[in-house]
Amino acid sequence: MLIDEYKALSSRNDFFADFEQQKTINSFQELYNRLVGTNSKSNSILGNIGLNLFQKQKNIKNRGIYLYGGVGRGKTFLMDMFHKELPIKKKKRIHFHRFMNEIHEKLNKKKNIVNPISVIAKEISSYTNVLCFDEFIVNDIADAMILGELLKGLFANNVTIIFTSNTEPKKLYANGLQRDKFEYVINLIERYSEVINLKSGKDYRLLKFGNLNTYHYPNNEQTDLNMQHYFSSISPDWFNWFTRKPIFEGTTISINNRDINVRFISSNTIWFKFNTICGDGRSQNDYIEISKIYENVFVSDVPKMTDSHIDESRRFINMIDEFYDRNVKVIISAETSIDDICFIKKINADFERTKSRLNEMQSNEYMEKEHKQ
Repeated sequence: MLIDEYKALSSRNDFFADFEQQKTINSFQELYNRLVGTNSKSNSILGNIGLNLFQKQKNIKNRGIYLYGGVGRGKTFLMDMFHKELPIKKKKRIHFHRFMNEIHEKLNKKKNIVNPISVIAKEISSYTNVLCFDEFIVNDIADAMILGELLKGLFANNVTIIFTSNTEPKKLYANGLQRDKFEYVINLIERYSEVINLKSGKDYRLLKFGNLNTYHYPNNEQTDLNMQHYFSSISPDWFNWFTRKPIFEGTTISINNRDINVRFISSNTIWFKFNTICGDGRSQNDYIEISKIYENVFVSDVPKMTDSHIDESRRFINMIDEFYDRNVKVIISAETSIDDICFIKKINADFERTKSRLNEMQSNEYMEKEHKQ
């Protein structure tokens, strides 16, 4: 039972139990039961009659869940718990922005095929029965026009979809170009999903950050240990919550079809070393992509930048600008303070803006801002 797993986690000192989350777990448990073929029975005859009537109203076989609400309310946590506990192999959990990038790549390879989106939907359904989208949002007209045919194909091929979003379905793609054509997507979501508003009044993301300093110096062993502790504290996915094991360490991610080394990673938090993320081969396009996918970015081992770091310092400026524009929470370990981090005459004027933003990004006002995709 999902509620049993939730109650077990509630015994942890770093876990915040929430009544609204517990209510939502009932819907995930009902979906779980349908997917694995377990019957939900009431203790009373009247209860079973009511349950049967309710199920007849929701007789779509692959009806999933659309879970929306404010930031930090536990939407991703609940979906990840469901995904981890679901005992089927053909399941996939993915950030929605990354998923749409994959769709665009597939479309580029099928330019000469009739109805390529339908073909792609059928391909996905061949290896995915349950698809979990994190941070579902539609801002791009290209995505908006694709989604109708794509979701139609996925649902037609009996794929069950779980969405987490900060936006209720009726407000998706608000004021977007040709928004009237997007209403078909909203109708599909509402037909094939139980729409749930997670109404918790607490932003648990901020509780986890607490009075966390986001800029640490000097670089030493204790600073690194502190950074690791902070990473574990704010990474709300099943790597550490559900397996009780350390966050996944030492891997790579693919950004713009190139691999980038990562020190630690979880579903919404990632850790790079300075030489990796600001070194040769990185570009502003990488920072744009990373800022869309990850809410929290750790950057360690930032040196005191001098004339030998001109290229790296320019990339650092671009990186902070992109992260700032999308309200990414940036946690840094550096050789020296913000004021002393860069002394390069050629870029001092540009770096003054970066220093100002680094200071602002530590404020409560900035920490409370919603991550933008």
